[in-house]
Amino acid sequence: MNQWGRELGADYLMGGEISQIIDQAGSDRVVYYQVDMTLIDLENNTKVWLGQKKIKKLIERAGTSL
Repeated sequence: MNQWGRELGADYLMGGEISQIIDQAGSDRVVYYQVDMTLIDLENNTKVWLGQKKIKKLIERAGTSL
């Protein structure tokens, strides 16, 4: 019965964290995102995969004139 219960559960757990840094100069803004991910084998509680992705996004805003 114990083995049957293990077949119904998940084998891996994906966890992660998203962080951002905002850099602004005038009307332009650059946002840096970093995503850190971890895949854990639930049977023996070991990390089987680590990943990291960095993204940079430029946001340009048109200036207003009076």
